[in-house]
Amino acid sequence: MPSTDPAVAAAVQDLLHRWGQPAAEFCASGGTALEAALEVLEVDAGAEVVVPDVGCHSVAAAVVRAGAVPVFVGVGEDLTLHRDDVAAACSARTRAVIAVHQYGLPCDVTGIAQALPPDVAVIEDVAQTWGSTTRGVPAGATGTLTVASFGPSKPVSLGAGGALLGPADLVSGAVARGDTTDRHRPRPPSPARFPAPLLPLLPDAIARADRQLARRRAVVDRFRDSDLARHFRLPPLPPGSSAGWTRLPLYPAPSATARHIGQLADDLGPVQPMHPQPPSALPMFHRCEKRVLTGGRRAVEPLLVKIG
Repeated sequence: MPSTDPAVAAAVQDLLHRWGQPAAEFCASGGTALEAALEVLEVDAGAEVVVPDVGCHSVAAAVVRAGAVPVFVGVGEDLTLHRDDVAAACSARTRAVIAVHQYGLPCDVTGIAQALPPDVAVIEDVAQTWGSTTRGVPAGATGTLTVASFGPSKPVSLGAGGALLGPADLVSGAVARGDTTDRHRPRPPSPARFPAPLLPLLPDAIARADRQLARRRAVVDRFRDSDLARHFRLPPLPPGSSAGWTRLPLYPAPSATARHIGQLADDLGPVQPMHPQPPSALPMFHRCEKRVLTGGRRAVEPLLVKIG
């Protein structure tokens, strides 16, 4: 979506640089971006798409709306998809993997891509991350396509909207904007268009995301140096990787008590248990075709701390 405002145009280019993709189409939401990504990749009815069985249900919901079959794969203590589990989940029907950087934790997209057949694409979901890197590569820069959300709870927040990022020949025109140029496109005007008045907010949203990232990393550094670190452990990260920590998952050690959890809340921020029900068990997916694989395991469920 071009802009005549130099500051906005520069912010769009900055966003592309941060997520390591050459072009973007802005749309109504992250879910819309996922649906557009599946359409661009020609993921048709009956095809399978591997998704993590943790976190937001909207990832698998986009797969179902596209007519494809979600393959839910469990995750271990790193809370992201693992290459071996993804490879084991693939079948002759698999067309894509949606690699989510959950809670700002880096998903090893490079390892996943190397473990896949050449005709299976990787879609990176960066809705929950900002500033994460995997093995030195920015989150968003490895997948065939990348999807983002700018909702009110997201690191780069405009209050609404999303984006599909990738090579220009794939993403250009992937989302009809509902204006007069749409009549010259092969698809009709779409209600999935991006709320154009929000785009001028992008420069401030990026600056705010940078400030919040610095605060969150400072909080994590303080935690690592505190007595509380003896009672809670951080998720493992791939070598040479960094996390954006949009939520701080902490695994309680046997020594952790209610007093320690209260101290977490006092020192770091609000604490809540991770939702015990995985997306695959939600009623909305009971009647749709799906596959569920165990994948990684966790000996104990983490607490989620809202920081920064």
